[in-house]
Formats: sequence, C-alpha cells, structure tokens
Amino acid sequence: MANLASLKVEWHQFLEHLTRKTHNIMATHLQACELVSCTPAGELEIACCRKFSFEELLQERETLQQEISEFYALPLHVTILYDAEKDASTKEKSVFTLFQELSQQNEVIRFLITEFGSELVY
Repeated sequence: MANLASLKVEWHQFLEHLTRKTHNIMATHLQACELVSCTPAGELEIACCRKFSFEELLQERETLQQEISEFYALPLHVTILYDAEKDASTKEKSVFTLFQELSQQNEVIRFLITEFGSELVY
C-alpha cells in the first residue's frame, strides 16, 4: 500500500537513482516538483512549479511511472500537475523590477531619481 510520507522520505534517493540510470534530465525536472498526494490505491500526484518541467515530464510520464513503480516496488499511477500559483511566486525578478520596487520603498533612491533623474545602468 502506498503512503505519501514514506514516498517523500525516499524521494531524493529516487532522484539519485534516476541520475544513475541516465535519466539526468528527468531528475532535474523532478527537482522542481513535489509529491502532493498518494491514495491507498497508488494514485500519485506530482506538482511542478515550472511550466517547462511540467511539459517535459508530461511527455515522459510513462517512463517516469515505470521508474517510480520499480524504485518503490509499488504499482503507482502518476498524475503530473502544474502549480501556476507557485510558479508565479518563485519567478526571479528582473533588475528593472527590483530597481522599481526599491525606488518606491527607499526614500534616498526616490530622492536621487526625482532630483537627479537617476536611471538604472548596467
């Protein structure tokens, strides 16, 4: 019987297992994912917080399902989900966005911009 907690305990070992079996790209994409739920019937849900990883893993779902089932020695059925909310919250901000936020929050930066017309130069 599948149990989410026990699957999570060995998740990093599973990723190392994939790397040893030359599934490096799949393992890299899975690092941007987390195990969300697992039913007693073996329905495993994996959520990706990167759209590109989600799309790549969807294409390799059969291989992933086979590898997970073999590694955990359980008949697991994998469902891959895309977590758009988490993706949006983890995106890196551009230099311009950071400068704009800083100029709104910091009085010294705001003074330099208004008095001297400061701009971001990189």
